[in-house]
Amino acid sequence: MDRQKSKFARTMPKLDQDILKTHTVPAPNAVEFDKLLAEKDVVFAKSLAPTWKQLSAAFSVLDNAAVVHIDCDKHESLCTTHGIEGFPTLKLYRGTKFEEYEGQRSVGALSDFLVNRVDAPIHNFGTDPSSPPPTPVLNALLVVGLTFLVGFSLAGYLLFFRPGRKASPPAFFSQPDTSTVRPGHGAVYKVGSFPNPQASLLEVLETAVVTNGDGAFLGRRRFDAAGNAGPYQWDSYAAVYDRIRNLSAGLQHENMIDPTPGDGRRLLCIYMKNCPEYVVAQYAAFYAGGAFCALYDTLGASSTGFILSQTQGSTVICTTSELKAIVQVKASAPTLRHVVVCDVVIKTQADLDLCGQAGLQLWTMRELELIGTKHPRPATYPKVSALSFLMYTSGTTGDPKGVEITHANILACAAGAKDRLNRGDGAVCFTPASIHLSYLPMPHILEQIVQSVMISAKGRIGFYQGNTLKLTEDLVELRPTHFVTVPRLLNKIYDKVIQAGGSSSSAGGIKGWLFKRAVQTKLANLKQGYQAHPLYDKLVFSKIQAKLGLDRCRFVLTGSAPISDDVLSFFRILLTSTITEGYGQSECTGASTLTDHDDVQCGTVGAPMTSCEIKLVSVPEMGYLVTDSVHGDVNKIPVNGRGEICFRGPTVFSGVYVGQSFVYGDSLHAVLVGIIVPEAAQLKTLADSLNVSGSLIDLCRHPKVVEAVHKDIVAVGKKGALSGFETVRAILLHPEHFTVENDLLTPTFKLKRNDAKKLFSTQIDALYDKAGDLVAGKNIKQGE
Repeated sequence: MDRQKSKFARTMPKLDQDILKTHTVPAPNAVEFDKLLAEKDVVFAKSLAPTWKQLSAAFSVLDNAAVVHIDCDKHESLCTTHGIEGFPTLKLYRGTKFEEYEGQRSVGALSDFLVNRVDAPIHNFGTDPSSPPPTPVLNALLVVGLTFLVGFSLAGYLLFFRPGRKASPPAFFSQPDTSTVRPGHGAVYKVGSFPNPQASLLEVLETAVVTNGDGAFLGRRRFDAAGNAGPYQWDSYAAVYDRIRNLSAGLQHENMIDPTPGDGRRLLCIYMKNCPEYVVAQYAAFYAGGAFCALYDTLGASSTGFILSQTQGSTVICTTSELKAIVQVKASAPTLRHVVVCDVVIKTQADLDLCGQAGLQLWTMRELELIGTKHPRPATYPKVSALSFLMYTSGTTGDPKGVEITHANILACAAGAKDRLNRGDGAVCFTPASIHLSYLPMPHILEQIVQSVMISAKGRIGFYQGNTLKLTEDLVELRPTHFVTVPRLLNKIYDKVIQAGGSSSSAGGIKGWLFKRAVQTKLANLKQGYQAHPLYDKLVFSKIQAKLGLDRCRFVLTGSAPISDDVLSFFRILLTSTITEGYGQSECTGASTLTDHDDVQCGTVGAPMTSCEIKLVSVPEMGYLVTDSVHGDVNKIPVNGRGEICFRGPTVFSGVYVGQSFVYGDSLHAVLVGIIVPEAAQLKTLADSLNVSGSLIDLCRHPKVVEAVHKDIVAVGKKGALSGFETVRAILLHPEHFTVENDLLTPTFKLKRNDAKKLFSTQIDALYDKAGDLVAGKNIKQGE
């Protein structure tokens, strides 16, 4: 031991007061630390020192020398004062025993510690002198206990506090095709290739019937005598298809879905809230090779009359709630002859009298289904490019505009949504186990897209009671696997939950504190990409989910309007599921962009779906250029161009159902003349009946064809009780549609009458000559 002491004393660097002063308080009569070590029987000691290198060098001569970090939790003030983590501390060794110094950080105190202990017996080192020395078994137990404590603590963290569901967004969501850039036009953004649907919506339903005929399809809640809603009752795919087939056959047998006089389309009008019969009615139209047109209250009574008049529909399917509104607009819808109510089996005399006085025949849906069972019809499968849904939008001015949506439009959009969403939580939408709550209006395109997705997945569609104030009751009863909604509803839910949590917090108690703590913690974690929290999800958020009926909801889609960042983030932590925001419009079949399931940022509506491509076009008159890099004068927001958003692809609508005609008249003429754009297919059918052949241009010029079309127009006018001065006396058939591109329609699809007058001025004069209205025109031309 003497030899070891001598060696240690000779080689250890001097740790004097100057070295120690950085981290210790100078004390009077301080002894040099290395001299103390050299004079005493000490095998190992380590002290505070300014650097790890110096401390390691001091003990490099000893076989058992080691340098360890101080516990800054234990010596918090020291670590905080000097801004350094992991200071060396003092441990005194004799043999295999050691004692750690935890006293004052001064040279004097360190000296006293060593002087008082180096002469003590080895076996009493760090223990009570009256206690027996530690044994190997005790040491082993201490190690096991410490290991268990550490393991238990780690397991507790992993089980209760470690955040989960880390978002892993891709490096990019879409890439621009720079080869498409040209002056005033930005690059085209796209993702993948366009879907190419090969079957109609009717055929998609038939596939579900064949493969999942016994599976639940449409569900509703029945009411008891007191008006209380019961549990959901379900009809199978096979049972619903039988109703569709029978209703369609009944409608056809009673000539209630015949081709319209104008364009020859079979069009069925539907006017009611979401219910199973709505689906039955629209697919009955498909079964007959036709399409459906949706009417709804928010457009107003005048718009309902306008739509019925423009579409020339003969039949409306509704409930008794809408019956009076239909009767009131009968005067403006001369072709309307039939009304079918679907919510009763027996017609009341009052309803029969009401319809009879208006010249309408009243039916029940059950009545027509029974007729269909006696007079079955095979399906007339529509082409995938055929019209499926004539959707009227309110527009910004004037009458509603009818957007023509084809089977291909809807199925392409559904395929684009599936490509984007069928990953992670979104996959729940695409299995027979998926459950959808239908409450968004079925005349709106978003609900139609979701229902087509559900049918292709063979899932279930449960309908709300018809009262949005009781929507939470329906959610709790149905417990859907996903929730398609709008910001307005999410805002209401958010306000109620926050108010309830705030009331608990202000009232004090563990519940209020826990709610506040849970929200703060999960919002902080969300900024790092984490949505789940084992403890708070179990104690707080699962209970809120159950009260909302969203406890098994794994996917939420919101659209139709912007949603605030606070609300969007809150629902991401509340439901711990994918919250997707989309953007689109009716003219693009509802959805053009969707956020990725791994994207938890706010302020974006996502990348283009595979079903469309998007680019920006400069609007110089508004100061928007595709080369702009910032938006806003005050809060400058970085952007990658500004301008008009343009779309292309299989979801873009096929056309607008506006009158493709220009009826002209002025105060100098006694009659009206018209420029008519005929439907090519219907014109060819008419020409065949007249034994006339040729191209579309040839048919438009053929006198027999023009005369037949004019007679048809006059006949429809007489049926609608038009006066003589309201009837066109001569017409021109024009083979090219009026469009925005040829400057005959405004961007909102209204006819530019002045431009049309200039374009067709020569033809208008010729038509007046044909009609025999000569004087006024000649006088004007001669300046008389």
